[in-house]
Amino acid sequence: MDEFPDVSFYVLNEPAMTSPEPDDIGVWQELAQLRTENLAWRECVQGILLDTDRYRRQVDDLKTAIHQRLVLLGERIAKIHRPPG
Repeated sequence: MDEFPDVSFYVLNEPAMTSPEPDDIGVWQELAQLRTENLAWRECVQGILLDTDRYRRQVDDLKTAIHQRLVLLGERIAKIHRPPG
C-alpha cells in the first residue's frame, strides 16, 4: 500500500453542527465523543499499516511498534471518556 487516505478529510468535511437544544445536549456530547474516538482508532490503524510496511522483515520491531500504538490508543480513549475536572 503506497498511499493512505487522509483521515482528516472525513472529520473536517462533516456538516457543521449547530447549537443543540437543551434536551439534546447529552446526545450531542456523546456524538462528539464518538467522533473523537473514531478518529483515534483510524489514526491507530493507519499507523499500524505504516509500521507493517516499515518493519516488514523485523518481526520483533513490528510487535513493539504495534504495542506502542495500542498503548497510545488506549490512553487517548481513556482521556476521551474521563470526566472533565
